[in-house]
Amino acid sequence: MKHKSYRRVITLIAIGVLGTTFGQKFDKKFTENFKVNKDVEIVINASNTDINVTTWDKNEVQVEAFVEIEGLSKEKAEKYFKNWNFEALGNKSKVSITSKGSNTHEFDDNFIFFNDMDFTFPDIQLSNFDSIVIPEMNFDYDFDFNFDFNFDDLEKNMNDDDDFSFEWEHNGDKISIKSKKEWEAFKKSKKYKELKEKMSVEQKKLKEQLEKSKEQMKKSLSKVKLEYKYIDKEKIKKSLAKAKEHLKEMKINFSSGSNDLMIDGKKIKIKKRLEIKVPKTATFNLNTRHCKVKLPNTVASGSVKYGTFDANNLNGGRLTINYSPVNINNLNACTLFLNNVTDAKIASVTNTTLSNNSSGVKIIKINENVHISDKFGELTINSFNPNFGQFVLNLSQSNATVILGDVLSNFKFNVNKVKLNNQKAGISNINPSNKNIIKVNGDYSQIVIK
Repeated sequence: MKHKSYRRVITLIAIGVLGTTFGQKFDKKFTENFKVNKDVEIVINASNTDINVTTWDKNEVQVEAFVEIEGLSKEKAEKYFKNWNFEALGNKSKVSITSKGSNTHEFDDNFIFFNDMDFTFPDIQLSNFDSIVIPEMNFDYDFDFNFDFNFDDLEKNMNDDDDFSFEWEHNGDKISIKSKKEWEAFKKSKKYKELKEKMSVEQKKLKEQLEKSKEQMKKSLSKVKLEYKYIDKEKIKKSLAKAKEHLKEMKINFSSGSNDLMIDGKKIKIKKRLEIKVPKTATFNLNTRHCKVKLPNTVASGSVKYGTFDANNLNGGRLTINYSPVNINNLNACTLFLNNVTDAKIASVTNTTLSNNSSGVKIIKINENVHISDKFGELTINSFNPNFGQFVLNLSQSNATVILGDVLSNFKFNVNKVKLNNQKAGISNINPSNKNIIKVNGDYSQIVIK
């Protein structure tokens, strides 16, 4: 077994005095190789990284990691390289690859650290303080809950076949009853009486505590209202306005979906890239954010967020893609979830369950055994295999266009408040042997079939 590890933790970003060497470009490369099984699992945990995967005829995984920096001094670039959070760990059955930002602050106090977070520099709005109203809150809740432990009701639920269990533990005292017979014996014991007395005392204490909390909340709210009345609102507004102007002067323009940072009009570029070669039957488990992911023919599961996803043939797996353009050549035997994907293009779909939420999806061809659920989305299907069998379409507040062309099909609709334009109705009767069927379930949607 070969087990290697390289940790490179990346930290950026400068605000302060930048030297005269900002036109320079620096780069670093790391390479790892692992002897593996042909069906090795590749786990990728990455952010702000371009990921390109190719296959070869070797039972070996090769990971080449590149980082390029433009706009930092040589000293700062070397520190960046040293602390890049790149890691490759592997054995014959599994290789784990990490390419993320830094969790440590390696630069001096003139630097701000974004650490690959979902950061958007806000446009600060100064609120109208006079419009803020502390609402009236009613604390006159009914705290008279029933805390009584009713043993009579407990006995009614006991079965004659002794299938009964009761346990109680408090302050080191523990009672365990496993049958009705044990319960009857326990009722005659001194412990039974003590238990009822303790529960009564605890109930009384709890009610007293709730009453005290009720009064404390009332007093606290009254105090807050009184203090708010005397706040110097104009002073706060002036302070916020001053802070806003100060932030503007810093001239920072940063987007977590980009590797570029603007500081006083000067651009710093950071580019991280993984080139990965794997056996042809390797599988993938993805956890990526703000990454460009490109996969070959493979099985892929996991999560892709805020990047792009490009795959040739996905032949299995359970994958969720969020806020990322999608381009897939062939989708087979997969479960795919698309959330807020504005541009998804899939050439061919077979034996697959596809769920779209607030996404725009275009499918070139539907083959056998496909189920699609679309919510708050736009769905276009351009063609069908002549023998597609059963196609199930679930719509909720969506628009769908289904183009059958010359392909014959029967239809079954279970819809509520759906605007349906079925231009193929009745045509399937020309061929009674036709076994194709389209089942549409939907509400508050529009569908055109032509």
